Amino acid sequence: MRKFVRVIRCIKYSNMTDNIKEKIEDKIIDLINAGAGGRLVIFKPEKSDKDLVVEKRGDYKAKPISLKIYDKADFPQNEKPVQDGNFYLVFAHFDIIKQNIEDSIFIVPSLKFTGLDDISKFLVNKKDIGKFLMEALDKR
Repeated sequence: MRKFVRVIRCIKYSNMTDNIKEKIEDKIIDLINAGAGGRLVIFKPEKSDKDLVVEKRGDYKAKPISLKIYDKADFPQNEKPVQDGNFYLVFAHFDIIKQNIEDSIFIVPSLKFTGLDDISKFLVNKKDIGKFLMEALDKR
């Protein structure tokens, strides 16, 4: 039993487990819905490199915004994001103990992503993520 505990402690938290990733996605969906007052449609696409897709309710001809979600400490350094004006990278940290994401979320347009060192200007409070996406969809 003691050896098992040592192995657990040595596991590096570099790859988000599917369970934690799913919880972050679900929390972000809840936050978007709360912040946008039900004016957005959010869904998880099947078989896609995108984690969430967001569009305005009733405006199905416009191109939706796609989100790829990462834990703040889990972004693969050699990964190049999709270069698309409607594609955003979302960096959030899930607190396993509190079962919630931290208040600060980074939402970075993929066209403006130059690396993790330069994301501080894209900081959004988690309660404002729905409003942020509404404004991004209105600008198109």
